[in-house]
Amino acid sequence: MANWHFWLGTLGIIFYAVPMYISGFTQGLMWKQFNPDGTLLWKNWLDTVTAIIPYFKMRFLGGVLYLSGAILMVINVIRTVKAGSFQKEVPAEAPALANIGTGRKEGEGVHLWLERTPTLLAVLAFITVAIGGLVEIIPTLSLKQSVPSITAVKPYTPLELEGRDLYIREGCNSCHSQMIRPFRDEVLRFEGKNGQYSKAGEFVYDRPFLWGSKRTGPDLHREGGRNPDSWHFKHMYNPRITSAGSIMPRFPWLITNKLDRTQMVDKMKLMKNSFDVPYTKAQIDSANQWADNQSKAIVQRIYAEATDVKDQMTKEKTAKGTAYIPLEQREIVAMIAYLQRLGTDIKTTQIQTASVE
Repeated sequence: MANWHFWLGTLGIIFYAVPMYISGFTQGLMWKQFNPDGTLLWKNWLDTVTAIIPYFKMRFLGGVLYLSGAILMVINVIRTVKAGSFQKEVPAEAPALANIGTGRKEGEGVHLWLERTPTLLAVLAFITVAIGGLVEIIPTLSLKQSVPSITAVKPYTPLELEGRDLYIREGCNSCHSQMIRPFRDEVLRFEGKNGQYSKAGEFVYDRPFLWGSKRTGPDLHREGGRNPDSWHFKHMYNPRITSAGSIMPRFPWLITNKLDRTQMVDKMKLMKNSFDVPYTKAQIDSANQWADNQSKAIVQRIYAEATDVKDQMTKEKTAKGTAYIPLEQREIVAMIAYLQRLGTDIKTTQIQTASVE
């Protein structure tokens, strides 16, 4: 059983890791291929995803093999324990270690010497880690000085702040990054010919930032305004409606759940008091009215763009009566508000003319 566990685990790792490398190289090369006229060869993100689906399946097989080995290990351990007998207070002795001192012996390497001097090794390790930590922490403490603020970038509205929390809750940032790298193919794919890659000053109000590196789905930093509100509504209900071949899961509960806004004002106060987000007292006091107005505008656009959604909501209202939750009060509206905000603060013309404080 131990041998079976070893081989299942080994094959599981091989079938998981090797396809991951192959799919990574495949998709990365597809991202960077251009036509002779300078346009992207694979403009549609889904083309680069469908090309590596066979490798996803191989990784799934690898995971099954590895998990099978782990289950076999548990069975083996249980059977081994049951096959033995407990012996109480069995004397055990080990030979004492020879005292060779802490000095460095002749011909002894520095690494070996440090390994057998734990006190010195601990002190040097602490100093090394401290230096690395300071290199990372000190720049963040001087964020205002090191990252120029862009006047066009404004804090999230209360509804967008709620939508961002929903976005994190549902794990959207596990598959979608929010940072367009400064590469030609990135800018063309996510921004267009005269677009801009992501600027550090665009994320000054993001706590936490959602840059990420995992891109099962496309980068969403410039998602705002690319598609109508009704598109996002249907995309969350079933991604295959709007994007044929998508492997994104459905999120129908966002359309049925009522948005919990009980902590919305407290979130704004936290952002203002702890992270220096410049919300005014008037904005915080009118947060609920602000969110109501924005949600109503989103619903009006959805109904104007998709009469089938409006008809469905009308039927639902008739069927549920007093139990009906108006679309304005549902989670999907907050999610749409956040998605439609992404990357809209800064445009090409704004970058050229906006003053930097």
